[in-house]
Amino acid sequence: MTKPIFNITGRVQEERGFALSELLDMDTFEVGDLLLACGSGDIKDRVGKFFGVLLTDIINRAEVITTEHNDTKKMFVVVSSVDGYRTVFSWQELFNSSVGEGVMVILEKEGKRVYEDHGGVDLISSNDFLSGPRYVKQLSNIQIIMFE
Repeated sequence: MTKPIFNITGRVQEERGFALSELLDMDTFEVGDLLLACGSGDIKDRVGKFFGVLLTDIINRAEVITTEHNDTKKMFVVVSSVDGYRTVFSWQELFNSSVGEGVMVILEKEGKRVYEDHGGVDLISSNDFLSGPRYVKQLSNIQIIMFE
């Protein structure tokens, strides 16, 4: 079996890893030039054209557990990097707003495969006004949690 590049844990039928081969077989989307602004609004970097897989498509493959009609209104997705950096998305933000249309696991950036640099993939929220705080380098875990 191929080694997973990151895992999905928490409120899923079965915790599982996603291998690079599985990600490469999924539908990919392209985003053009993107400025990375930090929390203060200062531009810190620019990312040229990149390709990736939507986080919502990945979550849908994980078989999230919902038992009540309103469960997803109480769910959050915590995305972590190998160095411990974390960012959070609400379920509704991902699946019920334009923000979710831009949250992607990056496979290729500026013509270069991201995973060839460091053996992992990155995640970005390209529709955020300030995209830097939710740029996760070397994605390691996606955790689905629900507050009661």
